[in-house]
Amino acid sequence: MGTLVAKLLLPTLSSLAFLPTVSVAAKRRFHMEAMVYLFTMFFVALNHACSGPGLAVLCFMRHDTLDYFSVYGTALSMWVSLMALADFDEPKRSTLVMFGVLTTAVRVYHDRRGYGVYSGPIGTAVLIITAKWLRQMKEKKGLYPDKSVYTQQIGPGLCFGALALMLRFFFEEWDHTYVHSFYHCALAVSFILLLPKVNKKAGDAGPPATLGCSTLCCTCV
Repeated sequence: MGTLVAKLLLPTLSSLAFLPTVSVAAKRRFHMEAMVYLFTMFFVALNHACSGPGLAVLCFMRHDTLDYFSVYGTALSMWVSLMALADFDEPKRSTLVMFGVLTTAVRVYHDRRGYGVYSGPIGTAVLIITAKWLRQMKEKKGLYPDKSVYTQQIGPGLCFGALALMLRFFFEEWDHTYVHSFYHCALAVSFILLLPKVNKKAGDAGPPATLGCSTLCCTCV
């Protein structure tokens, strides 16, 4: 019986994997991104809690509302993470972020189950980033950004992101509880890896935040 209860609660508990993501984003002074991750974690956790027995007392919103915002928050988290990686100056950054906020809301409302709900933001962001970086390479006449960004951020981040989407859309029929929980964890790791080491647009943030135990376990700025 205890194993069954733990299995039912696992998707809810695994959504807390976003806590380290919130903490790291806040430490690196990506406060807007941290707020989006916290928003996503809240609705994902509550949505799973209300889907299973035992925690229905926590449901103060309709399940359809929780389901909408859990999908919307996840898609928006992908968008803001990639926009942070792109490192645009203002006002381009805020304009592109708001573009993602509005278009993602419409896309999720139209169809929150299809591949397009995530592939749309990801594909658009990749095209924008590619255009920006190709222009920078042309001006610099060399690799942009540094090789370390590709090897330490983009490569691992996209690998974990791809793993998360594969688990979400292709492997959940194996065992929904465990696969979906691993999906939460892979997605959270992807966001951490894609975020730059420090938010250069937030002023002097001091030395880059390290991924120590205090950073991962504490969400205080």
